[in-house]
Amino acid sequence: MKSLLKKRLPGILAAGLVALAVGAASAPASASPSENSGGATVSALTTAQVKAKAKALRACAKKRPASRARACRAQVNRKYQLLANKPPPGRTITVNLGDDFFAPALVDLKVNDAINWSWADVGGFEAHNVTLDNGPIGVSRIDFASQTTTAPSYRFKRTFTKPGTYNFVCSLHFTMTMTANVTR
Repeated sequence: MKSLLKKRLPGILAAGLVALAVGAASAPASASPSENSGGATVSALTTAQVKAKAKALRACAKKRPASRARACRAQVNRKYQLLANKPPPGRTITVNLGDDFFAPALVDLKVNDAINWSWADVGGFEAHNVTLDNGPIGVSRIDFASQTTTAPSYRFKRTFTKPGTYNFVCSLHFTMTMTANVTR
């Protein structure tokens, strides 16, 4: 029995793989999307986007001649492919600047999260700025450099797309520092 199984096992496995491939290829393209915890479908579209895409494709099917219908379908598919590839928005943390401090001075973020620095607590007395002292390789310090101002209404917001440790300083007050740890 063992020798018979050894002889036939490769053929059985090959037949099983072929059956799986044929089954996957014949599955309907419009199979109902399953949702993950983020409200997005397996195709990375939200439920509302999937419904809107289906509605747009139904409208395309009504177009005549057939070449206009094909062009419409291609345009709809391109639009929703771009939406599916767009990274999900992250949360935004507010960091207040005060006279010689950042509050909070340490923040933990995920990729695509943002920091919104606020000068509301400065009170218009002493100028401050946000400057990237050092960060992950490939991150430009210029992208993380705010104006130097005393205006309480000034805000400076940046989104973090690369994981790593970002160390910030006010270039006028070198003891005024903060760190952002960004993870995936």
